[in-house]
Amino acid sequence: MNVYHFTILMRDAVYQDDLEDKLFAAGLDDALLYSKNNAVCLIFDREAENAKQAVETAMAQIRKAGFTDLILQETGFVSLSEIAKRSGLTRSAITQYASGKRESNFPRPMFITGDSALYSWRETAQWLYQHGKISQSKVEIATL
Repeated sequence: MNVYHFTILMRDAVYQDDLEDKLFAAGLDDALLYSKNNAVCLIFDREAENAKQAVETAMAQIRKAGFTDLILQETGFVSLSEIAKRSGLTRSAITQYASGKRESNFPRPMFITGDSALYSWRETAQWLYQHGKISQSKVEIATL
């Protein structure tokens, strides 16, 4: 068994006093409830045979609690700052990887928004794993 760390955004949830009890009653005893800017997330450290099982069982329990608009946060697009946060590396190191100063073949941006570039987390996680920068469990979650 491995422990998988991931976050699920519950877009149809509103943070209220009874929310934590409702989620706990659905079996969600391995997640931290988090709310910011009217967004409600559950941060998991879930033990499972594989990443798919960890995420699917978590989503099934959230649906059991009555929520259906769910997004796995470890998919999609990320900034260099978010890559640093998810990988545990410094923002400076990630910037140097992205610019080609420390390593080559860092994934190219998927979008440019203003002064920021957004990268595919899946591609970036695979690159970081291949270069020994993140664990296998993190890349497994990213590739779901």
